[in-house]
Amino acid sequence: MKEHIFLPKPIFPRHSCFPDFVGGYSDFPEHAVNREYATKENNLDRYYNLHIVLGGKGYLHTDSMSYELTRGQGFLYGPGLRQSYHSDAATPWDIRWVHFFGIRLEELLDGKGLDEPWLFDLSDPAPIEPLIEKLLELGRTYEVDDEYAAAGTLYELLTRIQTTASQLNVSVHQATDKIRAAANYVRSHCSQPFTLEQAASIAGYSPHYFSRRFNRTFGMSFSDFLLESRILQAKRLLASTSLSIKLIALQTGFSQTSYFSKCFREMEGMTPVQFREIHKS
Repeated sequence: MKEHIFLPKPIFPRHSCFPDFVGGYSDFPEHAVNREYATKENNLDRYYNLHIVLGGKGYLHTDSMSYELTRGQGFLYGPGLRQSYHSDAATPWDIRWVHFFGIRLEELLDGKGLDEPWLFDLSDPAPIEPLIEKLLELGRTYEVDDEYAAAGTLYELLTRIQTTASQLNVSVHQATDKIRAAANYVRSHCSQPFTLEQAASIAGYSPHYFSRRFNRTFGMSFSDFLLESRILQAKRLLASTSLSIKLIALQTGFSQTSYFSKCFREMEGMTPVQFREIHKS
């Protein structure tokens, strides 16, 4: 078997997920893929790439590790990742794949595949196999009204995999590193106007995914972190300078002195003036 099926773009533009390219190989030991970062091949700079092994075995390689994959295992690459995988020459894998896109996939997939390939092991591949085969069949005989079945089948496939699969590779926490780097930048530039969208852009994530990961990493929302950073800077200025309260408010990112005083009192339990008096004495 060696099959490649490309589906037309859906009429409805806001599917949670939709297959762009489905296919499969069996008895094809020559199957090998090496794609560089941000490759535009098959739109993989923007689309996800899911593979599921139904038999035989093959291998996936990252910068630091190599993994053997057999029946019931698979992998997911997020958009733009470097990709390297191939079939075993002696026992070629029987494999199926789907390249897909959609609205807010980072949320649906809980960030899987964004920073590194997600390798998984299905506790029971039996419910998964008919779904991937159904996608192939829909692609072979695709008609306009099949759009909804294709989207629904892929959605069930993705959610079933997440529910039943365990992760094979240990995360290297690249997402956390990017979140922390963005936080450090925000901390040092907090006097400037800053939005969640801008901070997410620094980390390279969508605002929704960035917000969830930020909260998970720091135990507070991005807006609370930004406010905390500004209050810390204000405390330093109050204790070490004779600048007016109004000027300190402006220099720490507050457009109104009254709002600065309100936030300061809520966080510190005293007014800026009281804080200054304590630390001057």
